[in-house]
Amino acid sequence: YMCSCSSFILVIQIFSNLSFSNKAPTSLPCLSLRNDKQHSKYNHKVLGISARRATKLNAAVIPLEAGETREIPSSADKTYKTTVVSVETLVGPKGGLGEICHIVLDHGGSFSFVEGQYLEVHFQSIKGYFSIASCRDGDVFDGKTLSLCVRRAELSTNSVSNYLCNVEAGDAVEISGPLGGKMVFPEHLEGKHIMVATATGIAPFCSNLQRLFIDPKSTETFNGLAWLISGADNYNSLLYNWEFTEILDKDPDHFRYERALHNSVADRIYENGDEIFTLLNGGAYIYFAGSKTMMPRILEIFQKIADERGVDWPKMLAELKKTNHWRVEVY
Repeated sequence: YMCSCSSFILVIQIFSNLSFSNKAPTSLPCLSLRNDKQHSKYNHKVLGISARRATKLNAAVIPLEAGETREIPSSADKTYKTTVVSVETLVGPKGGLGEICHIVLDHGGSFSFVEGQYLEVHFQSIKGYFSIASCRDGDVFDGKTLSLCVRRAELSTNSVSNYLCNVEAGDAVEISGPLGGKMVFPEHLEGKHIMVATATGIAPFCSNLQRLFIDPKSTETFNGLAWLISGADNYNSLLYNWEFTEILDKDPDHFRYERALHNSVADRIYENGDEIFTLLNGGAYIYFAGSKTMMPRILEIFQKIADERGVDWPKMLAELKKTNHWRVEVY
């Protein structure tokens, strides 16, 4: 999903003592809405992307279990040289804290990956990990590019996310990977997938949804259900909203889209508790991606839904994890 994952934690730490009301928008104004214009080079509609700092949770701190955070390898075996095609500021002032950039990299067809994976970017002696926001064929389906949505959120100028936001068309970027598999959808066309995202955690879901519903090179028709619950401060900061709305208009039988404004993903889960539990009991997969601060409240809500229905939630959760139907990748 696409995004800067490593930079998000520092911003949480910086603002953790500030108090925001649930309805107070905290995202910066969107200065560039790619959904309203054609990409100048590729003649392809690319979408406005925003991200926000997760609001402070009042929920008790529930520690993450091993395997829920992104697995960071000590090294990737092979590196690839890519060329920057374009960098566009999507949200916030250029160069400012919280700026979101959409970055297209040309790998010439040498970098193979599947939807839901992430990659490693090399900068000087440090590395950063970013989910891939495009399907395997790229946003323009040329098979030679991939896209990242990167948030400039670290104060240090020597961060990988800032490095990516500062590159220009024609610059070389070295990457490794692909990595990760928790956000990769199982390959069965009747599958049911519930996706819960906050901030730039939307990226792996955008990648998967592009493949299921948009990529003209995909020769198979998806006949299952893809249900996205996307958290954002306000309507203007909904991530990839244009693309998801278009998918919904074209295929409402197989795609469901819940906009969780004021970052209320837990509330949306609670409102749809009966249906979500029914789907999970029927073999659906559920995925969570984004800031790790979203999980304590979400786990509280699942416990509440279970209690109201007389369900042994610890037992149900253990079974979902055992069968790999409960997937968490947070950072």
